Amino acid sequence: MKKNILTCLSLFALMAGLVSCDKTEGTIYTPQDDKISFSAVSTNLTIEQGNVALPVSRSFTSGELSVPLSLSAAGEGYEDVFSLAGPVTFADGQASALANISVGDISTIDPSALSVTATGNDISVGLAFPFTVAIDSANASLSNLTSINVLASNTLTFGDSQTAELNSEEGWSESETPHVVEVQKAEGANVYKVVSPFGANSFAFMIKSDGETIVCPNQIIDNHPDYGPVTMGGVTGSIEGNVVTLNVGGYSVSAGSFGGGKEVITLP
Repeated sequence: MKKNILTCLSLFALMAGLVSCDKTEGTIYTPQDDKISFSAVSTNLTIEQGNVALPVSRSFTSGELSVPLSLSAAGEGYEDVFSLAGPVTFADGQASALANISVGDISTIDPSALSVTATGNDISVGLAFPFTVAIDSANASLSNLTSINVLASNTLTFGDSQTAELNSEEGWSESETPHVVEVQKAEGANVYKVVSPFGANSFAFMIKSDGETIVCPNQIIDNHPDYGPVTMGGVTGSIEGNVVTLNVGGYSVSAGSFGGGKEVITLP
C-alpha cells in the first residue's frame, strides 16, 4: 500500500514538473519591423570597374526596403576615395541585396599592402584598402552585426612598355655599364613594373602618395644556374626626380644570401 502511494506521488510530481516546463515566463519577442544585417564581421572584396559590391541581408522578404548605411576609414583620404553610392535597396521578395561603394582615384591614397604574385616570368600586382561599413542600430536586425570591416583589393592593369635605365653596378648584375630595361606604369596607381631586367622574372615597386616613400616587397628577380630562384628582399627605397634607388637588404637563394646591393632605375 505504501509503495502504491509513493508511486502515485512520484507520478503526480512528474506531471507537475512537465506542466511547469511548458510555462513560459515573460513574453516572446516577435520582430515586427524589417531590419538588415551583415553576414560576417569582416570580408575581402574585389574592386571591379570602380565599384565594390557588399552583400547585405534583411529579416523579411515582403515589400520593398531601402536603408542608408555609413562608411568610415582610418586611412588618410580614404573617405574621399571610397563612398557609398546610395542606400542599400531590396526589391519585393528579395532576402539579400548589394550595397554599392564607389571607388575614386586610388592613386591619391596609400594602400595597406602591395601584393605581387609570380605567373611565369611575369607578375600579377594588386593593392588593398581597408574601410568599415556600418548600419544604424535602429535599422539593425537581431543578429546585431551592425558593422563590417572590408578589405577591398584590385588587380592592376599596366600600360604599354617604355624604356628606362637600370644601373646595377652595385646590384645583382654588377654590370659597370647601365643597361636599358622596359618599365610599365599601372593605370590609376603609382606602381611600376620592371620587365625581366635580368633576363628572368619581372618585379614591381610602388611610390606612395607622399611622392617620396618606395614600397617594394620581397620578389624573385632571377634564377641562379646553381642555386635556383633569387629573391630580392629587405628593400628600402627613395626617389629624387625620376630616379628611384632601391637599397636591397639581400639577394637570397635557398643556400643563403649573396649580400645586399643597390638597384638604380631612371624612369622615363
